Amino acid sequence: MDARSIDVSRGGMRVATSADVPAGHLVVLRFTLPHGERELLVHGRVVLSFYDNAAESYAHGVAFTQYSPQDHEEISRFVTESSEATDAH
Repeated sequence: MDARSIDVSRGGMRVATSADVPAGHLVVLRFTLPHGERELLVHGRVVLSFYDNAAESYAHGVAFTQYSPQDHEEISRFVTESSEATDAH
């Protein structure tokens, strides 16, 4: 299933999809961070799922449950750099 990332943190990601994925469902996320050089592979569990009328799509909160140390480091670096860039404005 294709999904669009809305937000990412060290512990999870919010994604939008055209189909509903119920809370509790286990998922595998494959994605590349902006300016990233490689694809990350992260396992997660859907913890929140609802239909977003404004966006006309389903929104899902996914908690990361398993990822490699390298993927964790890359996600942490991205979140830190994004936060610092936001704070600078």
